[in-house]
Amino acid sequence: MRKPIRAVIFVLWLVVTGYNLYIELKPHCVVEVPEKLLFAAAFVILWTLLYPPTKQHMKKWLAVLFLYYIWMLLNLLFFDAAFGREQIHYGINLKPFYTIRNYLRAYQRGYIPEIAMINVLGNLAAFAPMGFFLPSVCRMMGNLFLYFPTMFAMISTVEVSQVLMNCGSGDVDDLILNMAGALLSWLILWPVSRWINNRLRGARI
Repeated sequence: MRKPIRAVIFVLWLVVTGYNLYIELKPHCVVEVPEKLLFAAAFVILWTLLYPPTKQHMKKWLAVLFLYYIWMLLNLLFFDAAFGREQIHYGINLKPFYTIRNYLRAYQRGYIPEIAMINVLGNLAAFAPMGFFLPSVCRMMGNLFLYFPTMFAMISTVEVSQVLMNCGSGDVDDLILNMAGALLSWLILWPVSRWINNRLRGARI
């Protein structure tokens, strides 16, 4: 890629990233889900144009995307005003499929609240990228019998932390949906993450 074009892309990446951080961290500023997805897509596309996932740039490409995802995940789980993290929640549900069943009943009656759709799809998607990133950066996570308990411990810790920090409710159905998304993405993307891990190992040699 020619240097002037690369410089323009780099500036655009800095602007998009800086503005994304600014509005996400600005107090009481609500960034809706479609906007979040647009920012994430722009970040990934621009960074990939700067550092395509070739053997030479694979490590840098993957590390920055992983850090961006971790930041987005932590913001989503603990601080995001779009999901009411600035409010206090005390709800705890330890009955499996109770919340999911209520959503299904609402669907059968032809009424699905927007918050219900966001909750279900958001919980499925929140940890799904882990199914790509963890096996890519850590070869041991390519073993499902290690990946599953790791994700279970991670998501359980998040649920407990949200209750203790008063920034979310503890719901076993959230754990079920989070795990479902993480496992599904692992199964679908395992060949890709294995290929990337092999390339990273080759780059270190």
